[in-house]
Amino acid sequence: AAPAVASQPPLGSMDPEQARVAEELLLAMNDYSPALPDEVTKHFLAQSGFQCTDERLVRLVSLATHKFVADLTNDALQHCKNRQAAKKGDNMRLVLTTEDLAQACRENGIPLRKPSYFADTPASSSEHATGTGGAGQGS
Repeated sequence: AAPAVASQPPLGSMDPEQARVAEELLLAMNDYSPALPDEVTKHFLAQSGFQCTDERLVRLVSLATHKFVADLTNDALQHCKNRQAAKKGDNMRLVLTTEDLAQACRENGIPLRKPSYFADTPASSSEHATGTGGAGQGS
């Protein structure tokens, strides 16, 4: 038999004003449509061992994730602008690079490492020998 859980007031350890604000936020999550679908958030929460049946809490996690990604992207954009400003060119075309994103990630405690080697699809040796790749064969 499962142990009985004592009924506690919602967000009981907070002062009344904090509890009211938290309750309003959770109620607002009912109408919130997150950029990250609930199913994706539930999947990753489940992979981390978190289980919750409250849709509002899942949406709150989606909102926090969205904000984190937006902040990280904004930081990368700032690195991009700083790098471009150092070039002092008239044509100020912003090009966000992987290094801009990596630097923003490092500042937020996310270490990134490039793989030593990456091949999308290996080419067969017969395609290299003939130069045809099986295409363009006419009769």
